[in-house]
Amino acid sequence: MAQLMTNEQQKQMIFECGRAFSPSAPIDNMALFAGRISQIRLASEAVSARGGHAIIFGERGVGKTSLANIIKSLLAMQKILTVKVNCAHGDTFETIWQKVFSEITVTEERSAVGFAQQMNQVATSLADIVQSPLDPGTVKRVLNQLSQNQECVIILDEFDRLKAKQYSFADTVKDLSDNSTKATIVFVGVANDVDELIKEHASIDRCLAQIKMPRMASHELREILNKASTTLGMTFNPDVETLIVLLSNGLPHYTHLLGNESAIVAIEDRSFDVDMKHLHKGIERALVKQQQAIRESYRKATDSPRKDTLFKQVLLACALAEVDAAGFFRSADVREPLYEITGKNYEIPGFSQHLDKFSGSDSTRGPVLEKSGTARRFRFRFINPLLQPYVIMKGIAERLISQDLLVALMTKARPEPAPNMLF
Repeated sequence: MAQLMTNEQQKQMIFECGRAFSPSAPIDNMALFAGRISQIRLASEAVSARGGHAIIFGERGVGKTSLANIIKSLLAMQKILTVKVNCAHGDTFETIWQKVFSEITVTEERSAVGFAQQMNQVATSLADIVQSPLDPGTVKRVLNQLSQNQECVIILDEFDRLKAKQYSFADTVKDLSDNSTKATIVFVGVANDVDELIKEHASIDRCLAQIKMPRMASHELREILNKASTTLGMTFNPDVETLIVLLSNGLPHYTHLLGNESAIVAIEDRSFDVDMKHLHKGIERALVKQQQAIRESYRKATDSPRKDTLFKQVLLACALAEVDAAGFFRSADVREPLYEITGKNYEIPGFSQHLDKFSGSDSTRGPVLEKSGTARRFRFRFINPLLQPYVIMKGIAERLISQDLLVALMTKARPEPAPNMLF
């Protein structure tokens, strides 16, 4: 007979779930961070190299900020001065460095009040000392002075938010690199490749270690669940674990979200074991808790007053279609999953208008898909990668996906055993 938890255990474990899983915020706790060993190694090498700098890039939702947080923690353990700031829309070179310098505390010697020639040490923000304007020359001089006695690392997260051309960053990185200054700048941002993130700063390409954040491998996503289950003293049924990993599609956000919601359902059921019925209910809760932008994108793309439209089914088929290494699928790749969903064999002209509406400029339904290529060779992929798992979860919740299709999806997407029991 399965062990049931007490009232006190139930209250404590619901509270602990918020610490074991982090679906709403990046990870900043080393004990909860999973995988990314090669990316941490590359970042370490960039920091260690004299005059080296780094850029961390990848899709939205793959854990770039979490990696940046862990890198900051690791560097702090090595007594390296590390500052991490977030870039925002409207920020400029000067406002960003104001943020950076405001995070650095220095001590000044000031005369004490009285007749004795006594000096007191007063802590103050570096931003209060450095005079404007903060141009590349000033920033370089400040960093040179800071790095005389210790290494320093500056992490600029969400760098892709800077829409204006900021050539000053390229000048600063180039100067620091040419002079082998012991100050490292790490850029972090959403991009599919480096050129997309630093297209205005091509001259610094050779100065940057390029650290791509791919989607997480299955064993890394399983590590997230294993760490959380150890923290909570719970177990995830192997089939539940497999399904959560597959639904996450390499995005740790969904592993945290589904793991958290299904664990809470199990705790409310006074069970230490998370089974399929808990995951099923957890999926329904996760859909409600997903970001408003994701839910609104899905609603706009699929909403229709007519019940006989195929917008939900076609979008779901897109989410289940086989993709290439870059995440693109062809129109022909949609046919098989659409057949499994509807039971009807649609030719491409039967749903091509749906793809056009999902990827066109028609604000009524999108765009939710990116369209690339030429006529008869068009390829598509989800603009926001976080929407794809959401679409599949909606398909599960609304019973649009048969058990056979879900098993086929799992075995094709990941070379792992499919769950033996589904909903």
